[in-house]
Amino acid sequence: MKLKPTLAAAAALATAWGGMASAETLRVVEVLTTNERTGLMEEIVAEFETDHPDVDVELITVPWDSAFERILTMTMSGQPIDVIEMPERWISTLAVNDVLRDLEPWLNEWEGADQLTGSTMEFTKIYDDTSYFVPYGYFVRAMYYNKPLLAEAGYDAPPETWEEFNEMARAVSEIDGKYGYCLRGSTGGFVGWWLAVSAMTGADSWFNEDGTSIFDSPEAIEGIQMMLDLYNDGAAPEDSVNWGFNEQVSGFYSGTCAFMDQDPDALIQVRERMGREDFAVAPVPIGPAGEISPPIGMIGWAVSNSSENPELAQEFIGRLSAPEVNLEWAKFMGIVPAVEIPEDDEYYNDPQFAGFFTELEDDRWDLMTWPAHLPELGEFFDVLAVETSQAALLGQMTAEELGQEWDAFLTEAQQRWMSEQ
Repeated sequence: MKLKPTLAAAAALATAWGGMASAETLRVVEVLTTNERTGLMEEIVAEFETDHPDVDVELITVPWDSAFERILTMTMSGQPIDVIEMPERWISTLAVNDVLRDLEPWLNEWEGADQLTGSTMEFTKIYDDTSYFVPYGYFVRAMYYNKPLLAEAGYDAPPETWEEFNEMARAVSEIDGKYGYCLRGSTGGFVGWWLAVSAMTGADSWFNEDGTSIFDSPEAIEGIQMMLDLYNDGAAPEDSVNWGFNEQVSGFYSGTCAFMDQDPDALIQVRERMGREDFAVAPVPIGPAGEISPPIGMIGWAVSNSSENPELAQEFIGRLSAPEVNLEWAKFMGIVPAVEIPEDDEYYNDPQFAGFFTELEDDRWDLMTWPAHLPELGEFFDVLAVETSQAALLGQMTAEELGQEWDAFLTEAQQRWMSEQ
């Protein structure tokens, strides 16, 4: 990345060179970062700046755990931003506030569009049938398990059902200093709660036909209670109530916990710190009805309406979305790419990806997308669900009260949306 001169130096240069115009700045906000991915991004930026000598790409890193609220504040205050990295669940909130640019006219002209998968092109319009972002990859939740810990507890295979999962998690927790489940109690932890609710209800949607949510049903409360019991019975570490992504993944690769529900991006850290023979990834356990609906999440690039050069911002997204770049990017992230995977690709043919691809191919795992049509989705997922589930884990709310809290918020949001259609 280019070094930026100080204001004093820039002023001096401008005076000496007769007021030469400064380089145009392209501001790119990133929310998911690793050392490896940052290195790749800097290579892409350097190539882009070489092709555009009058452009200076400024990377703005926003920590994931506070990213939704930070980006909402940045965009609503009119801060000039060009490209924003975001998951699909933020789109409705930002789009309804006129923050995001419609990318369809550009996609219709961009020569790289036909190299994205059909699903990727469909998902660009996940909200309001408008192309507000371009996904660069997909997250599918599966179950990581520690083979030595399961063997020590007397098991030689991962659980296939939630009943078996609960049994094994508690058995491992009888081992001194070990726990069955790496609970994620902080930001992003709602996925684990949804898996338990979906398993018990068999639901592939948060809502009934009349717009009421399913979260206060007896079966949903049973799933919520299951999560509370795992924590309160000592099958999850006490401090996991505050765990985010890094703490959860660390709890798994350190051998503290036997199970962790996570996306393929966690493979990067786990592979670096565990022997390949010590762990594997299985599909998430299915519920009593013989099925479950894990979420398929996605993340991608959007252009802000505050961009001073949206055409350049779109060109930068095009560079990031080119097949050879996207495939390498997805491997650095450990996610399913937005372009077709070559049949002979060794990375994705690795057996440790089998659990994820089983869920993509077997109808017992009915993958679902989050209800991205709701402008309140980001607030629910990243704020309300976190605060209330932590309160329940700490004994400040019952399972019934937690389900009712979620139900009231989501039912109001869904029925408001229905009334506007």
